[in-house]
Amino acid sequence: MSGKQKANYIGRVVDWSKQAPIRAAKVIFENNDGDSVVSYSDIEGIYRFSANTGSNGVLRGQITVEASGYQTHKSQINSPSDKHDLGDITLVGGTSKVTPQTNVSNRPSTSTTSTTSSRPGSTNSTNSTNRNNIPRSNNTNNSDTDQLIPILIALMVIFFTFTTFAIVSAIRKERFNDRRNNFINFHELPIYQVKGQELKIRS
Repeated sequence: MSGKQKANYIGRVVDWSKQAPIRAAKVIFENNDGDSVVSYSDIEGIYRFSANTGSNGVLRGQITVEASGYQTHKSQINSPSDKHDLGDITLVGGTSKVTPQTNVSNRPSTSTTSTTSSRPGSTNSTNSTNRNNIPRSNNTNNSDTDQLIPILIALMVIFFTFTTFAIVSAIRKERFNDRRNNFINFHELPIYQVKGQELKIRS
């Protein structure tokens, strides 16, 4: 049985200043035997690749990350067999300059709290087991917008209903006033005027 085993690994590329994911970043991993694999980050900055490990299951080698508008990042990987999440790789804006190499070791930790380094060009080690659990602010904003749409529609319907009712009431009131002004109250007129009005009506 060969001592080498193939394992799947995952990581994320983020902008150091904005802490936002970087898509289409080129990730190159080269192990100590000279074998290399190439992967690209998706819209969430996540990349995946499969690589051969050593006889003890430890992944050792160098990882290089390149992205348009950012400095090239290089660091050493030393990940034990039970760690397949390589954490976050932060890139600094700029071109041509290569960030200093950083040794990365995903040794098992007794603490359940993940640590995040704010130093540019470093690879952050996390205890996350599922990248899909990362909160997405865009999804939250879309959900809030979807909840507001029915409320806005209801308010618009109420406003137009009230406006229509007010206009109709005003028109009816105006017609009633016109009729009342044109009405002749015979009981308030002198007798000869009443008779004159009656003769006009008969004729």
